[in-house]
Amino acid sequence: MAEGLGDARAPCPNCGAALTDRWCAACGQESLAPGALARTARRQWARVRHTLVALVFHPGLLTAEFRDGRRARSIAPWRLTLNTVAFFFLLSFVTDFRIAHFAEQDRSGALTRTIEDVAARTRVAPSLVAERIDRRFNAVYTLLLGLSVAWYALLACAMHWRQRRPWSVHAVFGLHYVAWIFVVSLAYLTAVRLLGVGLVDYTDLEHPNLRAIVLFATTLAWSLAYVAIAFRRVYHDTRWMASLKALVVLATGIVVDNVVVALAFYAALRLVGA
Repeated sequence: MAEGLGDARAPCPNCGAALTDRWCAACGQESLAPGALARTARRQWARVRHTLVALVFHPGLLTAEFRDGRRARSIAPWRLTLNTVAFFFLLSFVTDFRIAHFAEQDRSGALTRTIEDVAARTRVAPSLVAERIDRRFNAVYTLLLGLSVAWYALLACAMHWRQRRPWSVHAVFGLHYVAWIFVVSLAYLTAVRLLGVGLVDYTDLEHPNLRAIVLFATTLAWSLAYVAIAFRRVYHDTRWMASLKALVVLATGIVVDNVVVALAFYAALRLVGA
């Protein structure tokens, strides 16, 4: 008879299988023994802490653990990515990742004119139009992130096709890397606002914002080192090969991610202006 279970032959309330321990051998649900809630809370906190620390400070560790079958100690990759995206959008009031702010930063005025055109067509105040675009952009962009994940997974697979690793390993690498992108973007945009350096303005080459360029270049270097270390840990690449592959990932990823952003923004405009 297992401790805290009373009758060891009592059925699992979830699937009906006989319980012989704190855990059901059929479905994995924990019994309602005394202290189960506290144990669950401690276990979940340990998973969250391990996942976040590994994601930020140990590039590739989460993917390597998934590759080696050690998956119970961290949050599921897809859940981690979706939660990271949701947290990023939740903190938009800190990062100023909002359509209205981008319109203010756009010296060409194209974004402001677009918002005003939609406002005139729908007979809604421009501020309300910007808010609606934000909401729809967040939803559409979250759905389209699958394209970014697929791209990074395909890159990882193509760069390491001789290793014959399961496709799931490459897909998980893509999920973890996208989650990392939102972490580093959160850090970058927060630093931009706190330091007051602004974003890099590619339209004003005669008066470059050196502080903005240095901050952006530092973020890119950080991302490059992150991917290189992740490749070494997950795929056992040499230092130079990992660095070269990381450069390819970073360069092509910027293009793909910007395309995804553009598609999401276009879809949001269509939905608001419909």
